[in-house]
Amino acid sequence: MPTVARSPLRLAAGDVVVYASHGIGRIESAHAAEGTQPARIILVLESGLRVTLPLVRARETLRCLSGEPELEDVRLTLGADVAPAVEHSSRRRRFAQEKLTAGEIGGLAEIVRDGLQRERRLTTTSSKPMANELFRRARTLLSAEIAASRGIEPEAADAWIVQQVATDV
Repeated sequence: MPTVARSPLRLAAGDVVVYASHGIGRIESAHAAEGTQPARIILVLESGLRVTLPLVRARETLRCLSGEPELEDVRLTLGADVAPAVEHSSRRRRFAQEKLTAGEIGGLAEIVRDGLQRERRLTTTSSKPMANELFRRARTLLSAEIAASRGIEPEAADAWIVQQVATDV
């Protein structure tokens, strides 16, 4: 099992962290300040993308991988039976984009829950599946974090997500 960064965020080589809307990454190396170069870390995301972040920015934008207490909150959020949002779709999209950008697991769970519930309502009236990129991205990020936290495959994490969402929508 990978080394998981825990609070307070140490940002040491080998730590697994979450980079807001970019997903799970492993800190490859940390470098002290040299000349005009600030202290920085090199983060390798699951996609293979390598990102160099100044240490100050890394401390602002990276967070620890969620543990079981946070995953229990996710379970409760996913299972909450909430009424469909009444605001206009552009406003709903803006709120979802803000949650996705923040990258907090609770916000991702809300986007996924709302998207799955909306998709279920639409499939009862239409055969066309929902094509919402924000929903798909949030679902991918949420599945990846649950998988990394629990040491399971992303497909198993996604199946768990679907099971949690209230079925009587």
